[in-house]
Amino acid sequence: MPALNSSTRLPLPVPSKGFPKGAKVWTAEMGIGAGPILIKDGTIRNSWVEELLDVASGINPQTCQPRSAVGITQDGKLILFVCEGREQTPDISGMTLAQLARLMKSFGCVDALNLDGGGSSCMLINGKETIKPCNKYHQQRPVATVLFAR
Repeated sequence: MPALNSSTRLPLPVPSKGFPKGAKVWTAEMGIGAGPILIKDGTIRNSWVEELLDVASGINPQTCQPRSAVGITQDGKLILFVCEGREQTPDISGMTLAQLARLMKSFGCVDALNLDGGGSSCMLINGKETIKPCNKYHQQRPVATVLFAR
């Protein structure tokens, strides 16, 4: 669970052995770095405020944007989602993070995480694009992270 940060005040201390109280070390077999959390343990969480992922971060949580997300259902199915935005296709403006969280919940996700969005949103299936990229070149662009499923 993210720290209870807010963009209206200074961030809480960096995690350490003593902060936050009750913290524990995970022995993870897999991990993913992204955010914000959309759904945690079956409940819509949408933690963009606590994760300081507001407009200044580029996430633009409350405006319609191209979005990418990953989730898991109770029975272990992996849900991958991507949507266009910014009118690449007429009348397709994208989604807010709240809309994305509700949609992932409607797919049966018990945990879901926002991935990158905007011009970085892209999904290839068997090497073929599933949406029109919305960056200024209207094509895939290099990004620092990728989620690969086989």
